[in-house]
Amino acid sequence: HELVLGIEIRPKLVEYVQKRIVALRHEASTSEPDGSATSMPADLQPTYDNVWSIHHNAMRFMPNFFEKGQLEKLFICFPDPHFKRKNHRKRIISQPLLAEFGYTLASGAILYIITDVSELMEWMVGRLTESPLFDRLPREALRADPAVPLLIHTDEGSKVQRNNGNMFIAAFRKREDPTAPREDPVLLGNDEAAAAASDAGYTPEAGGELRGKSW
Repeated sequence: HELVLGIEIRPKLVEYVQKRIVALRHEASTSEPDGSATSMPADLQPTYDNVWSIHHNAMRFMPNFFEKGQLEKLFICFPDPHFKRKNHRKRIISQPLLAEFGYTLASGAILYIITDVSELMEWMVGRLTESPLFDRLPREALRADPAVPLLIHTDEGSKVQRNNGNMFIAAFRKREDPTAPREDPVLLGNDEAAAAASDAGYTPEAGGELRGKSW
């Protein structure tokens, strides 16, 4: 199994996730396969031993946790939008931090972003698009990626769905050679990111698609 590590700055949320993981591990260790035709083989049953969450600041210490090129996927899910202009420098997607993320990502690894805030999505997509480290994946690639539908089913994603809010999804692949010449990348608007969320399984009901535009 691949290792999965969640890094979160809010200690209560980390404690909640850790308790859920422990409960899932206990359930997996005590449950018996039901023997049905649809039952998963015992060696493929999830044990959740490869999953954990820690309390830390990923914006400050990412290179302390991971070696160069160690990560195959990096998920940035519903980050703090820091609405005030003076706090935009605190947003998790910025050119300095993209350099650190690029350091930890393997060549060809994918960085996923999801938010329910329209203006923040434009900000993140803009900086990732102009970065020489990444190329944006087209919708066809996202539709074929089994990780993408999981983004809308996080706790925060479920909350957005209950409130009939927006969701925007995009993914960027780390370039093998950031110095290699390329055509100027096209900056796509939020319609593309909203369509990616729709492809993943969520479309707000009429009126909901206007909510994020005022945030």
